Amino acid sequence: MNRHTTRLTSARRGWCRTGAGALLLACAIAAGSATATATAAEVDVPDDLVTSTGLRATVFGPDPDARAELPEHVRARELSFRVDGARPTPQIYWFNRELRVWFSAQPGPAELVIVIAGTGGGANTANVRLLRRALYADGYHVLTVPSPTTPRFLVAASSTGVGGDLTQDAADLRRAIRQSLERLPRGTEVTGLHAIGYSLGGANAAVIKALDDGPEPLGVERVVMINPPVSLFTSVERMDRLFRRAIGDDDDAIERFYQRLYADLSALYQQTEAVAIDESFLYGAAARLLSSDEEFAAAIALTFRLALIDLFFAGDLFARTGVVVDSARPPRVGDSLDDHLRALRSRPFRDYFDRVFAPFYLAARPHWTRERLVRDNSLELIADSLRAGPDYYAQHTADDPILGADELAWLRDTLGERIVVYETGGHLGNLGERRQIEDMLAMLRGRWPDDRTADR
Repeated sequence: MNRHTTRLTSARRGWCRTGAGALLLACAIAAGSATATATAAEVDVPDDLVTSTGLRATVFGPDPDARAELPEHVRARELSFRVDGARPTPQIYWFNRELRVWFSAQPGPAELVIVIAGTGGGANTANVRLLRRALYADGYHVLTVPSPTTPRFLVAASSTGVGGDLTQDAADLRRAIRQSLERLPRGTEVTGLHAIGYSLGGANAAVIKALDDGPEPLGVERVVMINPPVSLFTSVERMDRLFRRAIGDDDDAIERFYQRLYADLSALYQQTEAVAIDESFLYGAAARLLSSDEEFAAAIALTFRLALIDLFFAGDLFARTGVVVDSARPPRVGDSLDDHLRALRSRPFRDYFDRVFAPFYLAARPHWTRERLVRDNSLELIADSLRAGPDYYAQHTADDPILGADELAWLRDTLGERIVVYETGGHLGNLGERRQIEDMLAMLRGRWPDDRTADR
């Protein structure tokens, strides 16, 4: 038994059973599905939802020849703490009690960039590390924080435990960031503060800046959004639609795809040096194991569904809505979560909205309506700030599967020359390309599009 098998077997016996989402894959891989032989169904993925170039860019990432030259590694110090204002920790989440952020300090005074991860992303994922390397090489202090949709953030930093509300998530992120800044190593001198976020983290960063008008504002100067959604709910429903088209919506179809993926990933995991079952590992596995657009679509849809499982489970537990978690007897350490996870994997985001999110927030905001919940969980909430503020920037791609043509047009109209749209790249598929990094750094300096015009 090699060290990877040992690690996963140990996880399956202990903390693996207290997680969700990607841990569902880890548990299954540890079990080693020897009977998995089913193949993915042949499906038609419509061009109005995704394109072949967008799918492949999302899975494969940048061409090696186009990658920016960055330091191979940047040292980062982990800061772990319980955020003041978070809710009591459920027993099942004992291992997520403290928030984990990461800080890389320049040797002298420097501006600091906060990096906010995308949906389901932790504070030290592959995408976060890539951005850390680029920012640190350009002379910035770098503080990386997890997405407010991750179990760790929902447990250790959220004041509600019900993630996905842009306004509430911004307030929770602001509090967590402020307390992180208070814990920076003694002697750290910060001369300016900026924020970058990718995917949902981009929208989170922009909302933090736009609504940063409390008695103790963070004072974020510039924000760069990388492949952000416009409407959170519209983007996630696009992924749910992709899931149905690529995998199916009945439990038998989902089981067949899961069993096939388990077998392939189990073999690949033991051949690699992978440590975490995260988005980068799944896309890397898809690039090696899959070949058709239909299979790539299924892998992308599954990645988003795993993040939704985490969000749904935690929200149901904290809100006591009783969809899959018995509010009278919530799971405890040592309890199996297999039935909960099997039930959640077939539930789309609309179920989370209808059964958990809307009941919770409408009770907390009695004068609101469901329509307002949807409307205000969009960048249109801060449209005036985005349109008038000179320090909001965005990078996007024309073939990103999370965005419709009308939404991309809205971003172009709202941001004007402060957005660059690359012809291809899918969702974050050009992150780390030479041009993307150069443009991002020019935006952070407040010299966009002047630097771009001068360089090209």
